[in-house]
Amino acid sequence: MIILDLVIRLVIGHVGLGNIMILKEFFSRPIDIDQHQKSKDSATATWMDDLFYFIIDHDKLHKDYFFPIAKKLGGLREAAESSVIELFMPMVIKGCKEFYHNKKMEGRMSKRFPLELREEICKRLYDHYYEDVKSSKYRLG
Repeated sequence: MIILDLVIRLVIGHVGLGNIMILKEFFSRPIDIDQHQKSKDSATATWMDDLFYFIIDHDKLHKDYFFPIAKKLGGLREAAESSVIELFMPMVIKGCKEFYHNKKMEGRMSKRFPLELREEICKRLYDHYYEDVKSSKYRLG
């Protein structure tokens, strides 16, 4: 305990008065065995978000795919999940191809972008655009 107290004083002296680090919390923290899996999941979530925003920011995808989808969705009160996936899937597939080539990814595209991931992106796109489509903010011409 005496050594730990001396180490705490030493760290406080080096860190400064504003940023006090307590070593008890640092050393008594339990070891996380699943840390590798969590970092892999967070990496997947990060590039999934990158793909989502890549599709949103891609002007040609919007012109070629989204505006026809918005026209179809504008007349519907509420779209079923299967119809959302059916409508957005061509846009997502094209976005995945563009993202794959833009990021110079390796491996098979079907392994990089499994069906579950593409369906999740379709649902996120629908949720993202729903209010704007209902208020008719998306129109050409």
